[in-house]
Amino acid sequence: MTKDLTEHCALFRGLTPERATELLETYGYALRSYPPRSFAAMQGDTCRTLLIVCHGQVNAWMAGAGGKQIIVEQFADWDVLAPAFLMATHNVFPVSIETTTESELLVIHRDTLLKMLHADMRMMENYLREISDKCFALTQRIGSFALKSLREQLLTYLHTHDTYARQQDIADRFGVARPSLNRVLQELSQEGIVKMVHGKIKLLRRFDP
Repeated sequence: MTKDLTEHCALFRGLTPERATELLETYGYALRSYPPRSFAAMQGDTCRTLLIVCHGQVNAWMAGAGGKQIIVEQFADWDVLAPAFLMATHNVFPVSIETTTESELLVIHRDTLLKMLHADMRMMENYLREISDKCFALTQRIGSFALKSLREQLLTYLHTHDTYARQQDIADRFGVARPSLNRVLQELSQEGIVKMVHGKIKLLRRFDP
């Protein structure tokens, strides 16, 4: 596991597998397995542990008034979940963490992580960089949602994702009603930009939003 951690996980990047093993075994960790559609954390829970996806796929989604849900972020192998909230004054999960496949998560307690960071400066730099990168990405996403139309958001998403996506998944990600998304898809389909394949959206040609 530590070889994959040092090669693929941002928090352990630059460490040797031996060093990663030493830190984990000295200060402690846990591995937890989750079946599909189960929750590693719920929105509003106190954030006491750092979670890293060892394998599987995980959605972070937020629920609003009236049961409306929006997928904030999607995670896969070796992604670090919510590193900034762990050290926050108000350290609660702003999202629910739900698995979409069989998943295994590496769990490191807050106090344990602090000991690791104090023991290894490279890991400290990695942690700070990960928080900064996520803040930068969040700022870009806020700008995208606030300043772009649904058509622009959809085209930007399709231009940056190679796999087909289901309409409901995209509606959840953008926090819009499916009929609203359908209207935009019909326009793009009539223009020959997208088509539907077995209920999923396929981008036929690139097009400036």
